[in-house]
Formats: sequence, C-alpha cells, structure tokens
Amino acid sequence: MQKIIDNIITVFLGLVLGSFFFFAVQTKAEPPNFDQYKYRNSSTYQPVKQENKKEDLVTQTVNIILAQGFSGAIIVVLFGYIWREGKNNRATHQENFDKFVTISGECSGHMASVSARLENIEREIELQKMQTQFMKG
Repeated sequence: MQKIIDNIITVFLGLVLGSFFFFAVQTKAEPPNFDQYKYRNSSTYQPVKQENKKEDLVTQTVNIILAQGFSGAIIVVLFGYIWREGKNNRATHQENFDKFVTISGECSGHMASVSARLENIEREIELQKMQTQFMKG
C-alpha cells in the first residue's frame, strides 16, 4: 500500500513540476526574432553583471534557487523527497541483499545434502547391479 501511495505522489509531483516547467518556458520565452519586432530596445539593454565573484558555489546555488520563488521551493522539496527515497532504497537494498546471502547459504547447504544423497543412491544401484550380475554369472 505504501508503494502505491509513493508512486502516486511521485507521478503527481512529476506532473506538477512538468506543468510548472511548461508554463515557465511559455511565459519567459521570447520569440526568436525579438529585435525585428522591437520588443525591447537593444541599445538600452544591458546584461546582468555578476557583482561578487568571491561567493562560493553553495551560496550561488542557494541564491539561484531562492530567486526562483515557488519553482525553487518545488525544486527543494523534490530534492528532499528524492534524497529520502534514495536513503530508503539503499536500506531496503541492503536488507534484501542480506536476505539473499542467507537464502543462498541455506540453498548451498541443501544442495550439498541432496548431492550426498544422490551419491549414496548411485552406490546402492551399482552395488545391486553387481550383485545381480554375480548371481547370474
């Protein structure tokens, strides 16, 4: 039941993120020939300058995410969800691997037992064949 709920949440969050991405692209996109239609005056347009290059990568990343507003919040929530699911999956994987090792050891023991029994049956069959040949001969 928990897996079904997790899958539903994952699909829902994926749809929400996809729709936000779609709308963000639609609202922020400019036509490819914006200079022809004079949407903005290219003579007054100045690109954004980086003020402080001494900021470390973590601070820059946090500032970028915070500047995005609601989209940034969704990114942070999805990161937390994926990180939590990754930890859960690693723990589950370790449990399953331990179970596999245990079952593999048990199977090896049972296979050795079956192999020994088959060898005993082979010896008995060979012994009976020799006895029947000895009786006939």
